[in-house]
Amino acid sequence: MNKTFFKAAVIALATTTMPPLVNAANNVDFTLVKQAPRSNLQVAIVPFAGAESISGIVTNDLTNLGQFTLDSNLPERPHSSSEVTLPVWQHKAVPYLVVGNTRSNRGNVEINFEVINVATGEVMQGLQTVTSKNNSQSLRMAGHKVADRIYEILTGIKGDFSGRIAYVVETGKPKNRVSRLVISDVDGFNPKVIYELNGTIKTLNTSADNQTFTFQVQPDTLGYPQVMSANIVSGAVSNLTNFKAMNYGASVSKDGRVIFSSSFENGIPQIYLAQGGSSRRLTNDPVGAIYPSWAPDGQSFVYTSDRAGGKKGGNKGQIYLYNLATGSEQRLTGGGLSSMGRISNDGKKMSYLLGANQGVVMDLGSRSVTAVNNVGLSEAPGVSPNGQHYIYSNKNVITIVSNGKSISISPSQNGVPNGLIYGPLWLNPDANNVLP
Repeated sequence: MNKTFFKAAVIALATTTMPPLVNAANNVDFTLVKQAPRSNLQVAIVPFAGAESISGIVTNDLTNLGQFTLDSNLPERPHSSSEVTLPVWQHKAVPYLVVGNTRSNRGNVEINFEVINVATGEVMQGLQTVTSKNNSQSLRMAGHKVADRIYEILTGIKGDFSGRIAYVVETGKPKNRVSRLVISDVDGFNPKVIYELNGTIKTLNTSADNQTFTFQVQPDTLGYPQVMSANIVSGAVSNLTNFKAMNYGASVSKDGRVIFSSSFENGIPQIYLAQGGSSRRLTNDPVGAIYPSWAPDGQSFVYTSDRAGGKKGGNKGQIYLYNLATGSEQRLTGGGLSSMGRISNDGKKMSYLLGANQGVVMDLGSRSVTAVNNVGLSEAPGVSPNGQHYIYSNKNVITIVSNGKSISISPSQNGVPNGLIYGPLWLNPDANNVLP
């Protein structure tokens, strides 16, 4: 592999009223770190009977991305559609109204809510229910699930507030740095460190199975970089490349197959497919193939190669799409150095790194490219599971962008050590589609 490209690749790595809940649902904290610019009023959310802070979490989720606004000057506070005085809301010119309440159900908490079209009085898609365990962490996740459902009812797009985010926090100087891999709620709450080492953790990558994500670790002591896999829900970590070689990323398909990049055969990194305890090489790239990532169809993947620069490379890395059924390849990018491609869950977009520090997203239909981040951290942005939002690191905070509006999340406010943040991913909420 061309030394210049190899160096560039390494740099790119650098809620009916109910009895009080346990810890009281009304004490479930929510914080808006930075208010996103608000759009015109689209939906009013009346605090839910029995658990006002759950509706607060819902409001926070929807408002954070600048698409919805809560009118704090409410003309009345109904908790079901039967209590709504429709002309009052029509006079306020509020297009949509959300009302809700909670009740105990066999030791759990049942959150019932309705989304009302104010112009017609219609309860859109009927009464909605989310059931939660009776503890603050579960109730917080239930709030996110309620927001997901409201978002989907109003827009037709599946919400992803109940997903998770994963990111790395690096502290200390290079000679004694510590890297911590963290999973948290999308709004930064409930952070959990699932992996820690003296060295670097880089190249976080989503997987098509919606259960795992992968990352690369490089200890400061002598040794080879290894690619690890982590479970989104449990945080359990396993090693995908437990052999002496240069390893540059991996991704897991829906049926559990693993693609990974390694130099363990001939010294030049190639893409391998592992299944059922055996592996086979897929590429035979003269200058090396790195950063593999599954497409959601499970039949293709993208990877980076420098072969556009000739047999010896030339710092002209580009992203290619490999079709497993045919073995055929298609070049997706052109021009300057492009690397670290990841295709969104809907298969319509690809995020990647353009040059040394420009994160971009390509519309795979039109091939138009949108610049997302340029903060000098040499990493591609992430795309949220529903394809509507982008996420990236802004050194000490995580930034989420939606329709040109942005919010910032500060992990240190939730107990995570303050340091440089790398590679945030927005992970699919389907993995959390159980009783929260």
